[in-house]
Amino acid sequence: MLLIKKPNVETPLPCCQAMTVSQSIRQTGWADLARRSDSQVLAILVLAVISALLAFYNLDFPYGIHPDEPIKVAFAAGQHHNYAHPPLLIILARFAGWLSGASVDHDYLLVGRSVSAVASVAASILFYAVLRRHADSGNAFLWACVFAISPAIAVHAHYFKEDAVLVFAICAGLHALVRLKEQVNTANLVYFGFALGLAVTAKYVGAGNSLVLFVVAIVVCRLSLRQSIIVAGTDALTVVAIFGASMLTEKGSGLSTVINGLRVELIHAEKGHDLKEWFWEGYGLTHFRYHLIPSLTLPTLAIALGAIAVAIIADRNKYVAAYAGGAFIWLFMLELSPLKLVGQMRYILPVVVYLLLAAGIACSRSITPRSRLAAIGVGLVALVASAHAGMAYVANLDRQTDTRFEAMRFLEKQGITHFVVDYPMGEPASITEDYRDLSSADYLVSLKFQRYLRGGGLSGQDQEIYELAGMFRCLDSHVAAQFSKPYGDYGYVAPTVRIYDLRGARSCILQNAP
Repeated sequence: MLLIKKPNVETPLPCCQAMTVSQSIRQTGWADLARRSDSQVLAILVLAVISALLAFYNLDFPYGIHPDEPIKVAFAAGQHHNYAHPPLLIILARFAGWLSGASVDHDYLLVGRSVSAVASVAASILFYAVLRRHADSGNAFLWACVFAISPAIAVHAHYFKEDAVLVFAICAGLHALVRLKEQVNTANLVYFGFALGLAVTAKYVGAGNSLVLFVVAIVVCRLSLRQSIIVAGTDALTVVAIFGASMLTEKGSGLSTVINGLRVELIHAEKGHDLKEWFWEGYGLTHFRYHLIPSLTLPTLAIALGAIAVAIIADRNKYVAAYAGGAFIWLFMLELSPLKLVGQMRYILPVVVYLLLAAGIACSRSITPRSRLAAIGVGLVALVASAHAGMAYVANLDRQTDTRFEAMRFLEKQGITHFVVDYPMGEPASITEDYRDLSSADYLVSLKFQRYLRGGGLSGQDQEIYELAGMFRCLDSHVAAQFSKPYGDYGYVAPTVRIYDLRGARSCILQNAP
């Protein structure tokens, strides 16, 4: 008799038992998803609180410290815009002013500064949302905190200026792009187009960023012609709507005003300021040395560049390369432009966004797999360095710690009344526009002396720059007092102030020029 061995067939589970197992698996999956979702919500809330605490701290610092704020206050109060900058910030400030019942300049000042603070908080949240798509939760949260409390973001969250709104628009564009890459649908296409339009209306340079992101989306997301038209159409409608809303909420503006404002801004971008610090002249790498390093702090920048180098060279990480490439292209274009006055940190804010995104991804993808402890360690070093500098700069905005007010108190204690200043001091004072009227003053309070001393060492400047450099070199031996802080000279925060005694220095003063 042949014995036939039956094949080893698993006994099927009873129907109800199979359903129970399936439900258990689904419940476990939903539970894991819920836990991840809860942890992300908690991270966002903590990040928002940290960002808000720094952004709103010292927000009511003295009016007049930033020379561009008075004109913004006038625009927010209803004066027609000159459109040298796009109107998104002004529209938001007018709306917030209407909601809060603003009626005087100080009200509109606080409203405008609050718009910048809220924009910075929202930008930090979007930064985390973008980084979380590429990095683990720990590194994403750590580097989002580095971003939020860096001097670049914390300081510029305080001014009634376009910079914080531009950073928010750039972060929104990047967030919309990663969502679009995950799923190309109508909602994400419209969101992407809207974000691109916001960047254009935040600052004219945002148009370049939007154009590049649009091209990247077409290539990476493989957008069809119809989908591309939806994005471009939403972008255009957003720009038209915001410019239209601006002109409807003011008197005396029209299309000619917008065109003239754009023309003025293009001329400014071409010619720069009174100094021309071209890449191959003077100090070189002005934005990198004098703006990017203090904006992030040297330890944070060194860690970021080191992590990025490991990720690109050793691991060929395409996401790190893409974001770092965006940062370096921004920086390269800025270094080639004449808009490089030392002290104008706001120009490199887009570089900060892309560079820190690249650093966060690099730490997650390249440093953590090699040593989780090392990744946490360097992240914490970057966090502490950025937090220490960011908080110190924001604290120095206070009247009691700002160098301008220290100088004014010194003059008052000395009984000095015959003086002029060469930059707004936050208090009433006679301002010299071109140093022609120094012969009638006993003292000069200068915030601009470093500018002209630097300009004297650059080639290809206007003759007046060299004459002013000579005047300040001559005045070096007549310094009555100097006020500076370790955390100062950053974006209008506690700049170095010198008081020159002109009584014995009449021969230094320019008589006929500039």
